[in-house]
Amino acid sequence: MDPGVVGRVEEKSEIIKMLKSSGNSVEGRVSVTTITGMGGIGKTVLAQQVYNDSELDRHFDVKIWISVSGSEGTINMSRIFDEIIDACAKDYIPGGSLESKLHHAVGGLKLLLVLDDVWTENLEDWKKLEKGLLKAHNGTRVIVTSRTENVFGLSPQNVPIPHIPLEKLPHEECLKLFARNAIDGDESDLVNKGVKAIADGIVSKCDGLPLAVEVIGCLLRTKPRDTWSGILNNDLATVEEEFRDEKHRTLFVLSLSYFHLPPELKHCFSFCSIFPKGHEFEKDELVKLWMAHSLVQPRKLAETLEDKGRRYFDRLQELSFFQQKPGSEKYRMHDYLHDLAELVSGKYSCMVKGENPSPIDPKTHHIALMCEKVEGASKSIEECKKLRTILMPMSRNSLADFGETLGKMFQTLKYLRVLDLSSSTVAKLPKTLAELKLLHYLNLSRTKIKWLPNELCSLLNQQTLKLLDCPWLLGLPKGLSRLINLRHLEIEEAFWKYRCPRQPPNIGRLTSLQNLHKFCVGEAKKGFGIEELKDMKYLEGSLHIMELNKAERAAEANLKDKPRVQILELEWASETEREIARLKGKTPDECDAEVLEDLEPHSSLTKLRVHRYCGNRTPSWLSMGKLQLLKTLILEGCQNLETLMLGRQENLEVICIKNMQKLRELPAQLECPLLHTLKIINCPDLIQLPQSIPKLRILKVKKCDSLKVIPSLSAIYSGTLVLVDNPVLEGFPGNYSLGFRDLGERICRCMITNCPKIHGLPAKYYNSCRASINRKLEIGECESIYFNRSRPLTQLAIDTCRSDTLLEAMNIISEYKLRITSDSVVSLHYLQSLSISNISDLISFPTSWEVQITSLYISACKDLEDLFDSEQSCKGSLPRLVNLCIRDCPKLSKFPEEGLPRKLELLVIQSCISLESLGPPDTLKDLTSLADVCIVDCPKLQSFPAQGFPSSLQHLRIRDSPLLAEKVSKTEKGRGPDWPKIMNIPYLEIDEVHPSPAPVFASCSRSLACFKVIYRTSMDS
Repeated sequence: MDPGVVGRVEEKSEIIKMLKSSGNSVEGRVSVTTITGMGGIGKTVLAQQVYNDSELDRHFDVKIWISVSGSEGTINMSRIFDEIIDACAKDYIPGGSLESKLHHAVGGLKLLLVLDDVWTENLEDWKKLEKGLLKAHNGTRVIVTSRTENVFGLSPQNVPIPHIPLEKLPHEECLKLFARNAIDGDESDLVNKGVKAIADGIVSKCDGLPLAVEVIGCLLRTKPRDTWSGILNNDLATVEEEFRDEKHRTLFVLSLSYFHLPPELKHCFSFCSIFPKGHEFEKDELVKLWMAHSLVQPRKLAETLEDKGRRYFDRLQELSFFQQKPGSEKYRMHDYLHDLAELVSGKYSCMVKGENPSPIDPKTHHIALMCEKVEGASKSIEECKKLRTILMPMSRNSLADFGETLGKMFQTLKYLRVLDLSSSTVAKLPKTLAELKLLHYLNLSRTKIKWLPNELCSLLNQQTLKLLDCPWLLGLPKGLSRLINLRHLEIEEAFWKYRCPRQPPNIGRLTSLQNLHKFCVGEAKKGFGIEELKDMKYLEGSLHIMELNKAERAAEANLKDKPRVQILELEWASETEREIARLKGKTPDECDAEVLEDLEPHSSLTKLRVHRYCGNRTPSWLSMGKLQLLKTLILEGCQNLETLMLGRQENLEVICIKNMQKLRELPAQLECPLLHTLKIINCPDLIQLPQSIPKLRILKVKKCDSLKVIPSLSAIYSGTLVLVDNPVLEGFPGNYSLGFRDLGERICRCMITNCPKIHGLPAKYYNSCRASINRKLEIGECESIYFNRSRPLTQLAIDTCRSDTLLEAMNIISEYKLRITSDSVVSLHYLQSLSISNISDLISFPTSWEVQITSLYISACKDLEDLFDSEQSCKGSLPRLVNLCIRDCPKLSKFPEEGLPRKLELLVIQSCISLESLGPPDTLKDLTSLADVCIVDCPKLQSFPAQGFPSSLQHLRIRDSPLLAEKVSKTEKGRGPDWPKIMNIPYLEIDEVHPSPAPVFASCSRSLACFKVIYRTSMDS
């Protein structure tokens, strides 16, 4: 139990017991538990205690917390579906309905879903959600908190489900809660400090509501104890008198906390009334809105507006005015506190709802648009001459339509400071934007805006410009540097990378700017010199400086004076661009070492990437270990560097070195005590790596033609070893023994491809380790590696080997046994995923093994004629198979007559040019779990099975299979004869054109995430 939480111990234990019990699982139903009670009674806190219990972390695959709210009895099911999908989906989800996407995302996962603050009593809403969750594991559990017992229509009188009603907290428990929040103590400390009687009086006024007790306790923590009596007898009594009406009765204790706030916090809190109830907001985003209204005023010279605003926010959170969403960086206000904010803000804030909203008070300062059609409210909005804020706190699924109203609105709303047009249909801003001289905050995120008008550059008070997720935006106005007060320019990295080759000129005038992801060096006379960075001391986050070969006075970038920059990328031009420069008489290569030396960053840097540096020495600030907080170092394409010199780096964890043709050695003794990841790729002259790296967890060595020995693996535990294309690599320091039986239990994933001189790993590295069952092995072009009979695997990938290597591996895996007691042996089949590729003499996949794989991937097996051999039905030998993917098997002509495993969910067939039949008429119809089928480049496949597909199928994709496409294509006479077989599938991709032959696997299902056939290019990243 959280030390700050009091009571509800029995309720918490009861709920956890119910969540873990298998007795609550009913086929075709989702188990739900409701927690109900009045506002402020502690429903959310109890649910959080259950949600955060470590016991449940091991019991559920995914935990999801969704704040629902919606006090008018409505619920946004689309948002709930989206949040569940985002939490569960690790990879691509095919298109289609939200329900089909949800099925893909949750398939087989055991979920704990908490729906907090649900108001709806509509049973149909629950049925929609339950239907969407039926593909999840039957151990999935849902907790719902609500003020109504009939939440989702699941009244305990009508539906036999677990129901936890919360009563008011007893006085003794309230007193404990008060003591913890007011004096960090307990009831005895109240007695010792002589305030027990006063505390009793204050707590009794809270009427058993934990929220009220917590808020007033946090308030009194900051007050001298000799003032508590006055607060009880005077302030509290006065406030109680003001809130005598029943509607606001529960607010009177909360209002006392507001009454004692300093003025600046009162203004910040009351502004929050503009948000709808249950709205989730981020700390920094709210601070920017406060700043836009000049509600934040720093007093210290070294303190930024943002720092001061965050201190305001933290203080309000300490006083319980804001609550943090579990496992998230988002916050919300309790409904009662939102009521209080609305009460104290009066008529200055207003929400506009529906297409024909009620008239708006002309004195309104802040408007939240909660409607999709804004034109209906535009006249009322235009009459609010003193309007300061237009905010759109809507779901991303909704697009507000302003029609033709913006131009006129901008002419009349000259006091506007915050304009939020995000998630709207706006594609172009009118020129009347220039009328908004006081505008501080403009949000155009998730719009179709293409160009920003030059008028924007005349809004000199602008502090925040948000352009996130604007895929049509092609550039920034050249006059952007006129916005001298701009502090936040928020654009995703893809914009800088693909659509904006360089930043606007004279960007250095924006001395308050805090985020500039990319700076491309150019001619100083045109405003692109590196000295533009000199006075931009507030830059933070990541900074990517490109074309450093054009830098003339690199020291003037003054990177040492930018302590908030955490990630720095330094990049020179490509060899082609440098050659052009040489033809013009320039020799940038000679300057690289000096430029890099002058670009010494602040010592707080945590990640450094240097790309295409052509100097031949390591800068002194790196070799002398000045970057003591550095965690990640990436060196790429530094062609002339022969020796990497690193001083003692206390916090360095990751080193990646790639495409360094002349690099010969790394220090034999590397002084990086926390280093756990070392990746070396394409360094053909490298002959020496550090002898020992004590905390090494991940080692990857690829295309190192001269390297013979890698570091000791004695420290690797549950780690990864990848060795690819190293022709002379012989192995490891220490004693050797032949055979792959020497693979240590310390390594969970091992990949060895085209390393002909490696036979095995040193036996001494596994002798004292306990067994691991989360292990992955990939081998290729290593004919002499043998397998160990005593080491279980969960994932096996074999590439470019003989079929007898596959047979040996599978025979050994199927024989793996674990002795439980002295006289009992249990066969354990840990293998879950098998990927085989380029095994030329494999005629059929053997089914005689006792293995329980769920995923089988077969690729580029040129001699494969039959999918499975005839010794045993695949239905019996592969009963748990869920994913089956077959690619590039030119001799495969038909599927097995006995059909496919019944639990199959995903079937992918690509580039099987001889395949003519998918099997007997019912081969797919009987697969009642099948959800996703992709068929690509099968030119001889003529028709679907006679009985069609099961009703479970959600997605069918057909590409480059003309005979099959003809059977369903639309012609003058109508659809083809096979159209009735597929017409009811929710999401169809029937492509009759011949697009580029891109691999299909990455776009089919998240189930393909573990498909890693080992091509030589697969480990480049």
